[in-house]
Amino acid sequence: MIGGVPAASATQPQAGLAGGELAIAPAQPRLDDPPLRLRAGINLPPLPIALPNLPANLAVTLAALPLLLVIWLLLLVRTLAAAGRRRQALAIQPLAAELGIEPARLAALGGTELELLRDKVAFDELTGVMRRAAGLATLEREVARARRLGAVLTVAFVDVDGLKSINDSQGHAAGDALLKAAASSLGQRLRAEDVVFRYGGDEFVCVLPGASPADARRILEDARRAGASTGLTFSFGLAALKGPAERGPALLARADAELVRNRNARGHRRTSNR
Repeated sequence: MIGGVPAASATQPQAGLAGGELAIAPAQPRLDDPPLRLRAGINLPPLPIALPNLPANLAVTLAALPLLLVIWLLLLVRTLAAAGRRRQALAIQPLAAELGIEPARLAALGGTELELLRDKVAFDELTGVMRRAAGLATLEREVARARRLGAVLTVAFVDVDGLKSINDSQGHAAGDALLKAAASSLGQRLRAEDVVFRYGGDEFVCVLPGASPADARRILEDARRAGASTGLTFSFGLAALKGPAERGPALLARADAELVRNRNARGHRRTSNR
Protein backbone atom coordinates (compact mmCIF):
# COMPACT_ATOMS: atom_id res chain seq x y z
CA MET A 1 0.00 0.00 0.00
CA ILE A 2 1.36 3.41 -1.00
CA GLY A 3 -0.27 6.46 0.50
CA GLY A 4 -3.33 4.39 1.52
CA VAL A 5 -3.93 3.22 -2.06
CA PRO A 6 -3.29 -0.42 -2.91
CA ALA A 7 -0.37 -0.71 -5.34
CA ALA A 8 -1.06 -2.30 -8.70
CA SER A 9 0.57 -5.67 -9.01
CA ALA A 10 1.08 -7.98 -11.94
CA THR A 11 0.02 -10.78 -9.60
CA GLN A 12 -3.27 -9.16 -8.53
CA PRO A 13 -6.27 -11.29 -9.48
CA GLN A 14 -8.38 -9.90 -12.36
CA ALA A 15 -12.12 -9.77 -12.28
CA GLY A 16 -13.84 -12.79 -13.69
CA LEU A 17 -11.09 -15.21 -12.82
CA ALA A 18 -11.33 -17.94 -10.32
CA GLY A 19 -10.29 -16.91 -6.90
CA GLY A 20 -6.68 -17.08 -6.35
CA GLU A 21 -5.79 -17.44 -10.05
CA LEU A 22 -3.29 -15.02 -11.40
CA ALA A 23 -3.50 -13.48 -14.92
CA ILE A 24 -0.14 -12.84 -16.55
CA ALA A 25 -0.24 -10.24 -19.33
CA PRO A 26 1.08 -11.71 -22.59
CA ALA A 27 4.14 -10.14 -24.20
CA GLN A 28 3.30 -7.53 -26.81
CA PRO A 29 4.08 -8.88 -30.34
CA ARG A 30 6.56 -6.92 -32.49
CA LEU A 31 5.26 -5.80 -35.83
CA ASP A 32 8.61 -6.52 -37.46
CA ASP A 33 8.37 -10.16 -36.49
CA PRO A 34 8.36 -12.02 -39.86
CA PRO A 35 5.62 -14.58 -39.00
CA LEU A 36 3.34 -11.83 -37.76
CA ARG A 37 3.97 -9.74 -40.84
CA LEU A 38 3.02 -12.65 -43.02
CA ARG A 39 -0.12 -13.43 -41.05
CA ALA A 40 -1.28 -9.86 -40.85
CA GLY A 41 -0.48 -9.08 -44.44
CA ILE A 42 1.64 -6.15 -43.44
CA ASN A 43 4.39 -5.17 -45.89
CA LEU A 44 6.84 -3.11 -43.94
CA PRO A 45 9.67 -1.41 -45.82
CA PRO A 46 13.09 -2.97 -45.32
CA LEU A 47 15.45 -1.35 -42.96
CA PRO A 48 17.49 1.31 -44.76
CA ILE A 49 21.09 0.43 -45.52
CA ALA A 50 23.48 3.29 -45.18
CA LEU A 51 25.55 3.92 -48.31
CA PRO A 52 28.73 5.89 -48.30
CA ASN A 53 28.37 9.36 -49.74
CA LEU A 54 29.71 9.61 -53.32
CA PRO A 55 32.06 12.44 -54.18
CA ALA A 56 30.28 15.32 -55.84
CA ASN A 57 32.26 15.11 -59.08
CA LEU A 58 31.60 11.38 -59.40
CA ALA A 59 27.91 11.84 -58.81
CA VAL A 60 27.74 14.51 -61.51
CA THR A 61 29.65 12.26 -63.91
CA LEU A 62 27.29 9.33 -63.33
CA ALA A 63 24.28 11.56 -63.84
CA ALA A 64 25.73 12.86 -67.13
CA LEU A 65 26.60 9.44 -68.56
CA PRO A 66 23.39 9.04 -70.66
CA LEU A 67 23.90 12.49 -72.21
CA LEU A 68 27.56 11.75 -72.90
CA LEU A 69 26.58 8.45 -74.57
CA VAL A 70 24.11 10.21 -76.87
CA ILE A 71 26.71 12.82 -77.81
CA TRP A 72 29.28 10.08 -78.54
CA LEU A 73 26.83 8.22 -80.78
CA LEU A 74 26.05 11.40 -82.72
CA LEU A 75 29.73 12.11 -83.23
CA LEU A 76 30.31 8.52 -84.36
CA VAL A 77 27.52 8.75 -86.93
CA ARG A 78 28.91 12.05 -88.26
CA THR A 79 32.43 10.62 -88.47
CA LEU A 80 31.27 7.52 -90.35
CA ALA A 81 29.21 9.64 -92.74
CA ALA A 82 32.18 11.93 -93.45
CA ALA A 83 34.43 8.91 -94.04
CA GLY A 84 31.88 7.50 -96.47
CA ARG A 85 31.81 10.77 -98.41
CA ARG A 86 35.60 10.82 -98.59
CA ARG A 87 35.68 7.23 -99.87
CA GLN A 88 33.08 8.07 -102.51
CA ALA A 89 35.05 11.12 -103.61
CA LEU A 90 38.22 9.03 -103.98
CA ALA A 91 36.32 6.31 -105.83
CA ILE A 92 34.86 8.65 -108.45
CA GLN A 93 38.10 10.51 -109.20
CA PRO A 94 39.37 7.89 -111.72
CA LEU A 95 35.92 7.79 -113.31
CA ALA A 96 35.83 11.57 -113.56
CA ALA A 97 39.29 11.58 -115.14
CA GLU A 98 38.17 8.94 -117.65
CA LEU A 99 35.10 11.00 -118.61
CA GLY A 100 36.90 14.34 -118.45
CA ILE A 101 34.35 15.97 -116.15
CA GLU A 102 34.44 17.46 -112.67
CA PRO A 103 34.18 14.96 -109.77
CA ALA A 104 31.54 17.20 -108.14
CA ARG A 105 29.20 16.58 -111.08
CA LEU A 106 29.54 12.83 -110.63
CA ALA A 107 29.01 13.13 -106.88
CA ALA A 108 25.67 14.83 -107.56
CA LEU A 109 24.38 11.71 -109.31
CA GLY A 110 22.29 9.18 -107.43
CA GLY A 111 23.74 5.88 -106.35
CA THR A 112 22.00 3.84 -109.07
CA GLU A 113 22.95 6.22 -111.89
CA LEU A 114 26.55 6.35 -110.67
CA GLU A 115 26.81 2.57 -110.57
CA LEU A 116 25.42 2.23 -114.09
CA LEU A 117 27.82 4.86 -115.38
CA ARG A 118 30.76 3.25 -113.58
CA ASP A 119 29.95 -0.18 -115.04
CA LYS A 120 29.65 1.27 -118.53
CA VAL A 121 32.90 3.20 -118.33
CA ALA A 122 34.90 0.66 -116.31
CA PHE A 123 35.15 -1.96 -119.06
CA ASP A 124 36.60 -1.72 -122.53
CA GLU A 125 33.94 -2.43 -125.13
CA LEU A 126 36.37 -4.06 -127.55
CA THR A 127 38.30 -6.45 -125.33
CA GLY A 128 35.95 -6.83 -122.34
CA VAL A 129 38.68 -6.09 -119.79
CA MET A 130 38.80 -3.07 -117.50
CA ARG A 131 39.70 0.33 -118.84
CA ARG A 132 42.76 2.24 -117.70
CA ALA A 133 41.10 4.36 -114.97
CA ALA A 134 39.30 1.44 -113.36
CA GLY A 135 42.42 -0.71 -113.63
CA LEU A 136 44.63 1.89 -111.99
CA ALA A 137 42.16 2.24 -109.13
CA THR A 138 42.23 -1.53 -108.69
CA LEU A 139 46.02 -1.50 -108.73
CA GLU A 140 46.13 1.09 -105.95
CA ARG A 141 43.78 -1.03 -103.83
CA GLU A 142 45.96 -4.09 -104.34
CA VAL A 143 49.08 -2.09 -103.46
CA ALA A 144 47.46 -0.93 -100.21
CA ARG A 145 46.26 -4.43 -99.38
CA ALA A 146 49.65 -6.02 -100.11
CA ARG A 147 51.40 -3.48 -97.88
CA ARG A 148 48.85 -3.94 -95.11
CA LEU A 149 49.18 -7.74 -95.17
CA GLY A 150 52.90 -7.79 -95.90
CA ALA A 151 52.20 -9.82 -99.05
CA VAL A 152 53.99 -9.89 -102.39
CA LEU A 153 52.49 -8.15 -105.43
CA THR A 154 53.74 -8.31 -109.02
CA VAL A 155 52.55 -6.42 -112.08
CA ALA A 156 53.18 -7.25 -115.72
CA PHE A 157 53.26 -4.63 -118.47
CA VAL A 158 52.29 -6.27 -121.78
CA ASP A 159 52.75 -4.85 -125.30
CA VAL A 160 51.18 -6.67 -128.25
CA ASP A 161 53.53 -7.10 -131.21
CA GLY A 162 52.68 -5.91 -134.72
CA LEU A 163 49.38 -4.10 -134.12
CA LYS A 164 50.25 -1.11 -136.31
CA SER A 165 51.46 -3.20 -139.22
CA ILE A 166 48.31 -5.34 -139.08
CA ASN A 167 46.11 -2.24 -139.01
CA ASP A 168 47.99 -0.85 -142.00
CA SER A 169 48.09 -4.06 -144.04
CA GLN A 170 44.87 -5.86 -143.05
CA GLY A 171 42.62 -3.14 -141.70
CA HIS A 172 41.50 -2.14 -138.26
CA ALA A 173 39.08 -5.04 -138.00
CA ALA A 174 42.07 -7.41 -138.05
CA GLY A 175 43.80 -5.22 -135.50
CA ASP A 176 40.74 -5.35 -133.25
CA ALA A 177 40.72 -9.13 -133.55
CA LEU A 178 44.37 -9.19 -132.48
CA LEU A 179 43.60 -7.14 -129.37
CA LYS A 180 40.67 -9.39 -128.51
CA ALA A 181 42.92 -12.43 -128.86
CA ALA A 182 45.52 -10.87 -126.57
CA ALA A 183 42.95 -10.07 -123.86
CA SER A 184 41.48 -13.55 -124.14
CA SER A 185 44.88 -15.27 -123.95
CA LEU A 186 45.87 -13.30 -120.87
CA GLY A 187 42.50 -13.77 -119.18
CA GLN A 188 42.53 -17.53 -119.69
CA ARG A 189 45.98 -17.99 -118.13
CA LEU A 190 45.63 -15.58 -115.22
CA ARG A 191 44.36 -16.80 -111.87
CA ALA A 192 40.93 -15.94 -110.45
CA GLU A 193 42.40 -13.31 -108.13
CA ASP A 194 44.42 -11.61 -110.90
CA VAL A 195 43.28 -8.55 -112.83
CA VAL A 196 43.99 -7.48 -116.41
CA PHE A 197 43.15 -4.08 -117.85
CA ARG A 198 43.82 -2.25 -121.08
CA TYR A 199 46.33 0.52 -120.48
CA GLY A 200 46.10 2.06 -123.93
CA GLY A 201 46.45 1.15 -127.59
CA ASP A 202 48.15 -2.25 -127.75
CA GLU A 203 49.21 -2.32 -124.08
CA PHE A 204 47.74 -4.29 -121.19
CA VAL A 205 48.60 -4.47 -117.50
CA CYS A 206 48.22 -7.60 -115.37
CA VAL A 207 48.00 -7.28 -111.57
CA LEU A 208 48.98 -10.49 -109.78
CA PRO A 209 48.48 -10.28 -105.99
CA GLY A 210 50.39 -12.89 -104.01
CA ALA A 211 52.51 -13.88 -107.01
CA SER A 212 56.28 -13.58 -107.01
CA PRO A 213 58.04 -12.37 -110.17
CA ALA A 214 58.98 -15.99 -110.93
CA ASP A 215 55.32 -17.05 -110.63
CA ALA A 216 54.18 -14.15 -112.78
CA ARG A 217 56.81 -14.94 -115.42
CA ARG A 218 55.57 -18.53 -115.69
CA ILE A 219 51.99 -17.33 -116.16
CA LEU A 220 52.91 -14.76 -118.82
CA GLU A 221 55.18 -17.21 -120.67
CA ASP A 222 52.34 -19.74 -120.72
CA ALA A 223 49.98 -17.12 -122.16
CA ARG A 224 52.54 -16.16 -124.81
CA ARG A 225 53.05 -19.79 -125.86
CA ALA A 226 49.28 -20.27 -126.12
CA GLY A 227 48.89 -17.13 -128.23
CA ALA A 228 51.73 -18.03 -130.55
CA SER A 229 49.65 -20.87 -132.00
CA THR A 230 47.19 -18.26 -133.33
CA GLY A 231 49.84 -15.80 -134.52
CA LEU A 232 49.70 -13.64 -131.37
CA THR A 233 52.99 -12.50 -129.86
CA PHE A 234 53.71 -9.93 -127.19
CA SER A 235 56.48 -8.62 -124.97
CA PHE A 236 56.15 -8.06 -121.24
CA GLY A 237 58.03 -6.63 -118.30
CA LEU A 238 57.61 -7.46 -114.60
CA ALA A 239 58.04 -5.54 -111.36
CA ALA A 240 57.33 -6.53 -107.76
CA LEU A 241 56.20 -4.07 -105.11
CA LYS A 242 59.04 -2.92 -102.90
CA GLY A 243 59.60 -0.26 -100.26
CA PRO A 244 57.03 1.13 -97.83
CA ALA A 245 56.27 4.20 -99.97
CA GLU A 246 56.03 2.85 -103.52
CA ARG A 247 52.71 3.51 -105.23
CA GLY A 248 51.05 2.09 -108.30
CA PRO A 249 52.51 4.53 -110.87
CA ALA A 250 56.09 3.89 -109.71
CA LEU A 251 55.48 0.14 -109.81
CA LEU A 252 54.14 0.39 -113.36
CA ALA A 253 57.08 2.55 -114.42
CA ARG A 254 59.53 -0.15 -113.35
CA ALA A 255 57.54 -2.83 -115.18
CA ASP A 256 57.41 -0.62 -118.28
CA ALA A 257 61.19 -0.12 -118.16
CA GLU A 258 61.74 -3.87 -118.13
CA LEU A 259 59.24 -4.23 -120.98
CA VAL A 260 61.30 -1.85 -123.11
CA ARG A 261 64.48 -3.81 -122.40
CA ASN A 262 62.84 -7.13 -123.20
CA ARG A 263 61.21 -5.78 -126.34
CA ASN A 264 64.49 -4.41 -127.65
CA ALA A 265 66.18 -7.72 -126.88
CA ARG A 266 63.54 -9.50 -128.96
CA GLY A 267 64.05 -7.10 -131.88
CA HIS A 268 60.64 -5.44 -131.67
CA ARG A 269 59.81 -1.76 -131.53
CA ARG A 270 57.08 -0.15 -129.48
CA THR A 271 54.37 1.27 -131.74
CA SER A 272 51.94 2.58 -129.16
CA ASN A 273 51.70 6.36 -128.92
CA ARG A 274 50.03 6.63 -125.50
